Order: sequence, then C-alpha cells, then structure tokens
Amino acid sequence: MIGLPVLVITALPVLIATFEVTPEEGLSRDMGTADARIRVPPYPGGRVLQDYLGRDAITTGDPSPQGAKPWTAEEVAGLLPPGSRVIPIRSGSRVYRGKWFDPTPVVEIDLRDPLTRGMYLLRQGRFPAAADEVVVSTWLARHGVGIRSAISLSGSSTISYRVVGVVDDAHSLGRGLVVAMPGTAGRQSEWLVDTPGPVLWNHVLRLNAQGLVIQSRAVISDPKHPQGTIMEMGMVISTDTERLAIAALVIMMIVLEVVLLAGPAFAVGIRRRRRELALVAAQGGARHHLGSMVLADALVLGGVAASCGAAGGLAGAWAAIPVVEHVNGSLAGPYEVPIGQVAGVVVLGIAGALLAAVVPARQAARTDVVGALAGLRGEARIRKGWPLAGLALLVSGFAVTIHAAVREPWFLLDGLGSLGLVGGSFCTMVALVLLTPWLVEVAAGLAARLPFPFRLAARDATRNRGRTAPAVAAVAAATVGLVAMMIVVATNQARQAVGYRPEQVYGTLSVDMVAPRPDQARRLRTGIERELPGVPLIEVARPSFQEDFGSGVGVRSLSCVPEQMCAKHRVVIGGRDLLRYLAGRDEPAAAAALAGGKAVVFHPGVVTGGKVALHLDGGDDDPAGRAVSVPAIEMTPVQPGLADVLVPVPPATNLGLKPRVEQFLVDPGRHVITRAEEKRVLRMLGDWGPNVSGHVERGYEGQMNVLVLGAAALLLVLGGTFAATGLAAVDAWPDVTTLAVIGAPPGTRRMVTMGQAWFIAATGVVLGAVVGFVPGITVAWSLRVYPLYPPTPEPGVVIPWADIIGLVVLLPLVAGLVAGVFARTRVTLTRRVT
Repeated sequence: MIGLPVLVITALPVLIATFEVTPEEGLSRDMGTADARIRVPPYPGGRVLQDYLGRDAITTGDPSPQGAKPWTAEEVAGLLPPGSRVIPIRSGSRVYRGKWFDPTPVVEIDLRDPLTRGMYLLRQGRFPAAADEVVVSTWLARHGVGIRSAISLSGSSTISYRVVGVVDDAHSLGRGLVVAMPGTAGRQSEWLVDTPGPVLWNHVLRLNAQGLVIQSRAVISDPKHPQGTIMEMGMVISTDTERLAIAALVIMMIVLEVVLLAGPAFAVGIRRRRRELALVAAQGGARHHLGSMVLADALVLGGVAASCGAAGGLAGAWAAIPVVEHVNGSLAGPYEVPIGQVAGVVVLGIAGALLAAVVPARQAARTDVVGALAGLRGEARIRKGWPLAGLALLVSGFAVTIHAAVREPWFLLDGLGSLGLVGGSFCTMVALVLLTPWLVEVAAGLAARLPFPFRLAARDATRNRGRTAPAVAAVAAATVGLVAMMIVVATNQARQAVGYRPEQVYGTLSVDMVAPRPDQARRLRTGIERELPGVPLIEVARPSFQEDFGSGVGVRSLSCVPEQMCAKHRVVIGGRDLLRYLAGRDEPAAAAALAGGKAVVFHPGVVTGGKVALHLDGGDDDPAGRAVSVPAIEMTPVQPGLADVLVPVPPATNLGLKPRVEQFLVDPGRHVITRAEEKRVLRMLGDWGPNVSGHVERGYEGQMNVLVLGAAALLLVLGGTFAATGLAAVDAWPDVTTLAVIGAPPGTRRMVTMGQAWFIAATGVVLGAVVGFVPGITVAWSLRVYPLYPPTPEPGVVIPWADIIGLVVLLPLVAGLVAGVFARTRVTLTRRVT
C-alpha cells in the first residue's frame, strides 16, 4: 500500500531525468570526441550570428570573405590553430533508394577515426574500411537490408556496396540510415575538428565572421554561459510554475489515496493489539504514550516500505530503459538519479504512513482499558460534524469544477484552467472521506433484508467503520475518476461519429502514396497483388506536369462552388474500373463516353453545353495557370465526396498532364476485404515508410485511447476492495470462529467473506458512480467549445448507461467472487474465543 506508489513515483522522475539529455550529455552524439563541429549554414555567403549551442544560426547581410564558394577541409583547417586536425562529413549528396518511398539518407564519414566515437553505436559487424563498404541502421537491417547485403547508392550506379555492419544513430533509432566512407562527390558541408586547445567563444565569433557555424565542446560545457534570452526564461518559469502547481495537487491526491488504503491496516493492527495497549495503560502509560507507539510503528513500517519501494523504483527504471528507448525512438542519456526528488518521494511515503496512522493513534490513545482487558470490542461513533462538513466540501468541489468549465471552458483541460478541475476533484475526494462513515451506516441499514451472510458482513462493516470507511472512500474515489472518464470518452466519440465523413465506399481498401515515382508505384502494386492474389486493383492517378517528386498540379473547375469543388485533389484520372467504383454500378453509356475521351463529372450544375471548364494551376512555374474546356457528361456518384471530375487518360495527356498513380483501391463490389487480408496488407505496408498508408473504410470506429487509465482505475478499485476485505477477514476471525462453533458450514463462512468484499465494493462503486456524474458531465459539456468540422449539430452529453450500470453491478460481484475463492474457512478450535 505504501511501497507500490513509492516505486511508481520513484521510477518516473528517474526515467525522465535519464531521457532528458542535456547539451553537455549530448556532446558525444553530436561531435564524438572532437573539440568542435563546424558546418556551413543553409544559406552561405554572409557572416553568421549563432547561439552558444551552435544549433540556431542566421546569416546576416554582411558578406563573408569566403562568399558562396564551397569550403574545403584545407581551408577550414587554415582558420584553426596550428596542429589542428579536420575530418569531413558529407550528407545530402547521395541517397539509397530501396523499396521504401522516402530516400534513405547517406552520411559519408570515416567511423574508424577516434573523433567519431560515440556518434554511431555499432550493434553488429564492423565499421566500413573500404570505399565499397557501408553500414546501415537497425531499422534498415530489420527490414531486410542486413549484413552481407548488396545495395546501390545514387550517383554511383556502377558500384555495388556491401553492408558490413549495423549501427544506430543516437538521435533517432527508428529511421533508415546508410553510412559510407567519404567519397569525392558532393560538397563538404561539415567537419569534425581536433584542436590543440579548447575552442573558446572568441574563436567561435571569429569563425562566424568567416560564414561558418560552430558547435564547441568548451563553450557548451561552460556553465557560466547564458542559457537563453530573458523572454525564453520567463516563459519557462511560467510553464514550470503551472506544472508544479498541477503536480502538487496530483501528488496530494495520490497521498490521500495511500492514506485511505493504508489507514485500515493500522486500524486493524490497533484492534489486534488492544489488550497490549490496555496493559501499557494499566501500568501507568499515558494516552500520548499509546498514540506514540502507533506512530512509531507507522514510522518504522513506512520507512521500510518507502525504502524498499524506492529501491524497486530505481531498479525498475533501469530495467525499463530499453523499452522506453524503443518506444521513444532515441537513446537514453546516462542513468541519472535525481537524489532530491527520490528523497522527496521517500519522505512522501513515510509522511503518508504517518498520516494513515494518525486516526488509529488517536483511537489507541482513547482505549477503554477495562473493556480491552475484558475482551470487549469498542463501538465506533460518528462525529456529528463530519457528515455536514463533508456535504459542504462536496458542494464546494462541484461548484469549483462547474465554475472552471463555465468561465474558462477553453482551458479546462489545458493550462491553468485545469487547476480548477483538479482542485475541485481534490475537494470532492476529501468530502467522500468525511461522508463515508455515515454512508456506510446508511448502506448497512439497507442491507437488513439481505441473506444472513450479507447481513453479518454489513453489520461487521458498520461496527468497524474505522476500517471500512477509508476503503470505501478509496474505492469511491477511483470510481469517480473512472465514471467521469467514461462519460467524457462516450461524449467525445459521439461527437467524432457525428462529424465523421467516410473517405471511401464502405468496405473499400485504399492504399495512399505521397508523390511516388512510377517505379515505386509499380513495386507497391506488385506487393499488394502478392498479398491479395487474384484481387483486382483500381489505379487512381492525380494530374501533374511531370512524374517526379513534388511536381503536382492543381486542376479545378471554373464554375464550381469554392467550398465543394475547387479542391485540387478532387480531379482524378482513371479508367472504366474507377468509373464503376465512383458510380457504384455499371453504366454502359458513361463507360462509352469515358472511352470516347469525355470527362465524367460527379457534381450537378457544372457541365455546360456538354463541356466542363477546368483551370490548370501550374504552381511556381506558371502562377496564373490556364483555362481549358473538356467534353464531359454528368453522373450521380454512389457517395458524395469521393471525386468531382474523372478525366480519362487521353484527354489528360493532350492537356500536357502526366497521370501520377497515387492511390490503389479494392472495390468492395468486386471483392470484400477480410480482417486477415487487411492485416496482411497493413503489415506489408509498414515496411514502406511513413509516406505509404493503408486503410479499410468501415465507418467510424471509436478508439478507446484511455484503456490504460481505465485499467489502472479498475485495478485500484479491486485492489482497495481486496485489501479491505483481507483486513476485514483478519479482524472478523473471532466471528468466523463463532460461526464454526455454532455449526455454520464452511460455505456460510465463505459467503461472509464474499459479503464483506461485496459490501465494500458495492458501497464504494455506487457512491463513486453517483458523484462521478458531475465532473464527467462538466468536462463533456466543455468539449462543445471545440467546433465540429464540417459544421454538424452537437450530439450533447452522452452518458454510457450500459457501461456504468455494468460497472456498478459486475464489479462488486467480481470482487465478491474473487474474495470467496481465496477465503479462509478452515477453523481449528483450540480454546474458547471471546
């Protein structure tokens, strides 16, 4: 109850500190062991102004002595102190074109040189040693370009390069990369520099005057150098203050949850030690001595639990580094333990244990000595002011949450406005703690007509409210968050479903490409046909003046409504199969018109005199473009929005356009894609890089992106229930023994344990579900400030009644069944139990 939260809270700051690579820690990634890294700015020819990191630089209007003339390694070395050594880095002059759409960059650098140590991590094989040897990234090796593969690079088609190793770029693990030996082609744009002494700021300024940008190890490592402008630091301070305020509230809520779960354990411990405490009091021990004994137990147990949790958090963070690296796509920095934060977490755990023991300590101080020595149990009493204070605090929490939503709905879930939401939730949680003892008594009264085991469990819960109430409050608090989250997610999904516009006909498989080359489109078609043998593919082409990358041209109707038909991507080029798909049926007349060179227009009122007026926008080369008229017929599409104009290939070619295939479709009227086929195709497309995507249109499919939070809340609800049930079973063991004495079968005793778990879970879940409606509806209502596009009537707040009712009914049932499975029913009578 204490060690687990400390473990989690310890691991998080350690992982954050480890993956926050400072400029000093990133020096080996940027420049290996060199003293500096020099580069030419993107727009050379002028003097340079740069920051101390060498990452941001601008070229001034003052010309540099070098001008725009390319630099050589010898010229760069001439600007450095005598004895300096320079090795070149070339990039951008060559690329590797495999089956992936994005050309894989090639970096030319001699990785055998000691200056490069730390820039690339060798995973397999060795570094290149000859001109025809290269190493590739782990991403390429995982996608088929491994060691002993032969590849070709642009600019050297006659040379076959052998892959001799696998490396990782510390900055980015999930990308393709080829590293080759330095060649003679292309400009030298970067250099690693080894100098006799450190490269100081005055050296940086002198090289800036020559038109070069410098990353200096000495300058970056100088802690006295200013870290940024006053404006930047002010923004950081504001952001950090806001985050600290929110983090403080969240930590307070976590501590309160820990106190609620750990408090019953101390309460049960005090009940089992009542005779011991009574003997101490009988021997002259004062009340504060009894309370101090309980607090001392809490201090020792909390210290041990917090220390073990912190140690487990440190070990867990170390073990999680490879997993986080894979997810994050970059290497971690040095394993870093923020001592202050970890120590604060340990202190927080100990403080939580002490806070959890405060109420049991007060109970111990008020121990009835005579009753305890006689074996009598004390009856818990409800403080008269607690329910009223809890009710007032509950109303205040609701008011704060609603006020934040009404006054600042734009910032309710972001920025300082979230403080109102978190603060109101905190007030609500404290209110639940104050109200729960009274609500437990009310719930026990409602259970009077239940079967005997459940009546006995309710009576036990009421008699031991000091143990039951915190557990019920913890379950209720977790349920509040879960129910609120369910309402927000249901409302958000309803809004997305209302505003959803299908991109294709239902059941269509679409594979989209971003500005592909013809050979890439052909290879991709072959790959799809290999995964879907015998399935006909429809090619969808876009108009362009060239077939190379980035040469698209806009084609739009002159007589269109701007919001409907002027979009450049609504004009497509294709044949009869695409016509059938867009129309949803076979139309012989339209097919004959298309074969005769006429365009097919899927928008009413555009065709005039048997022609459609189009405008060809040539981009930067022809900003004004030109207007043309194309013979056309009008037709009703199967679904609006698929395309506006279908132009056959011959007229497009006559207009000077070259169709560029950018999409493949599978018509559901010809073949229905199964889930297995979809999985195969998407797996194959995953090897083609980010510029290729696949999708099967199945309408709106809600994504529960809060499953992790929901699972955590459910675990917290069940965890609190089982912890309280276990404590109740220990505390109620005399009652179970009494049942055995009077002849109750083991099944009855098991039902009592099940009843205890059911009562705690049911009371907490019902209470949390009722209270959770307020923050859930408030946050869901605030979503209306984000307008739907296209404009659509708001669906309003959606409450998932079935899910909430299922939670309220099934979760206590599951808790009771699990508790019954592990219930202890065997009793060995050795003496009279009072």
